[in-house]
This record gives sequence, C-alpha cells and structure tokens, in this order.
Amino acid sequence: MAKSTILSGIRPTGGLHLGNYLGALQNFVKLQDEYQCFYFIADLHALNESFDPQKKYAQVLDTAATFIAAGIDPKRSTLFVQSHLPEHAQLAVILSNVIPVGYLFRMTQYKEKAGKQAQGNANAGLLYYPVLMAADILLYHPTFVPVGDDQDQHVELARDAAGFFNRRFGETLVFPKTLHTNAPRVMSLLDPNKKMSKTLGGDHCLNLDDPPEEIRRKLSRAVTDTGDGSGAGAKNLISLLAHFADAKTVQRFSEAAAAKTIRYSELKLALTDSINRFLAPLQERKAQLLSHPKKLEEILATGDARAGKVAAKTLSDVLKKVGLCR
Repeated sequence: MAKSTILSGIRPTGGLHLGNYLGALQNFVKLQDEYQCFYFIADLHALNESFDPQKKYAQVLDTAATFIAAGIDPKRSTLFVQSHLPEHAQLAVILSNVIPVGYLFRMTQYKEKAGKQAQGNANAGLLYYPVLMAADILLYHPTFVPVGDDQDQHVELARDAAGFFNRRFGETLVFPKTLHTNAPRVMSLLDPNKKMSKTLGGDHCLNLDDPPEEIRRKLSRAVTDTGDGSGAGAKNLISLLAHFADAKTVQRFSEAAAAKTIRYSELKLALTDSINRFLAPLQERKAQLLSHPKKLEEILATGDARAGKVAAKTLSDVLKKVGLCR
C-alpha cells in the first residue's frame, strides 16, 4: 500500500531556534517513518522582507544542513529548494487567476506583517505569499500538511484554490488536509506571552547554533516569576526542561514548582546543561555538512530532481486543462 504524502517547508531567513526544532523539525523527522515526505527550503518566501542578497544562498545551505543534522534523511525524504523548481512560480501565476483578491487581503499574517512594514507600504510579495504557498502545496498532491494553528488559514486557502480550479477546469488538484502534530508552543525567553520567533531574534530565542556560553547567558536573563511556578516564563522553562532533561531532573523541578519552592537559578543551570548536551552532536553534524558544501549541493540536487518529476507532472496536467499546451 502506497504511503500518504506529507509536504512542508521552512524559510531560510537566518539560524533556526529551539521553537523551530520542537515545533517542526522534530516532527518532520518522526513523520519520515510513516509518510512519503517532501521537505523544502522556501527561499522564494524569504524575499518579501528585508534581506542581504550576499547572505541568502549561504542561508539556504545552512537551513539544508540543519534539516539533515536534525535527522532528515535525504534517502527517505525528498529535500529540495523551492526556487530551483520553476513549477512553483508557474503554478502560482495560474492560481492567481482563480483566487479572488479579497481572500488574500483577509489573511491574518498579511494583516500583521503589512502593519509592521514602513508606513504600511507592504510589498506585493507579502500579499501574494499565500498564492505561492498554495502552489507549493498543490504541486505535490499531499495528503497532509503539518502545520501549527497559525498556519491553518494558508492550508485552507490551498484547498479553496484547488476547488476554484477544479470547478472551472475539471478535477486536477487534490484537497490537502492539515496535520496538527503534538508540537509544544515554545515562548520567548524575554516576553513569554509571545512565541519564540526569528522575527523577535536576539535574547528572545535559543538558536540551534548558539554556543554553550551563549545558551547559558540567554537563559540567565529569561523571565520567570516570584518562585511559585505560575508565571508564563517559568512554565516555559519547565516545559523546555521536560523536552531536554532526564526524567529525574524533570521530576525534581516539577515537584519544587508544585511546592512553590523552586529555585530558578538552579533550574536555569540544569536547563543550560541539558540543552547544551542535546545541541552538541547536532552542531557537530551540521558543521561537518557545511564543511563540504559541494556534497550538500549534490544532496539538494538529488532532491530537486526527485521533486521536479512530481512538480512537472502536476504542472503539465494544469497547463493542459487551461489550454496552454496540447
């Protein structure tokens, strides 16, 4: 029996953090055992905000190395680069002619990000982002798209796009479903009411590339509470401990929190040690991969070719349906 298909991507906009690992990469690795997985580096999606062209390609390779170092197996999963396959942009152009523009203006992420851009002068790429994302998804006929709650709206737009296209041109595109994996919500160290994110950056995040002393310094500044374990910051640290520390250590601090006797200086030291032990082998594997960029490019080229066969077939079917080829 053929495996169901999974598709997901991450933008190369700088180093990934623990929130990215626990919320996405960790589950990507697990999903390899059950599904046919397509994972891509969404470099076209990284162009709708300020960036340095001199660093962008290095960020693509860095993200690829992080995927593999975290456990993505290029032999079991298809790992590729979005911009290397022109079918993504081509399908997006076609879908833009069936998706009502009103659907784009109501997207939550557009409203949030457009409000942050200078003088409200949001670029067209920001508005168009969900159309390209719909193309990313629909090219591979995925059964499921693993996402967090904040991405549900994008998968729903992909379903809408498939419906608009199929009703006009005939059954061609599949209707993907969201897959809500059991992913924790990792919060900012300095503002625990916000998700840890690359946008916040700085001391808000624990990056996968941070050296041990940097992890220690950032955790020492993390927000907690008065010692009763009820604050959002304290809960965030205890949650992180549960993911990275041994069962005995987790139990000790959980009991102290329940008894309202927790010492946060000790918690932060224990968490520092646990996270650094976890990150050390991942960082070593990643450094090894980045030390051989040609080999890394070969891995991506193999993934590009594998993904390209699927994308080309879907685009061919679409072009025939809209009358752009025989």
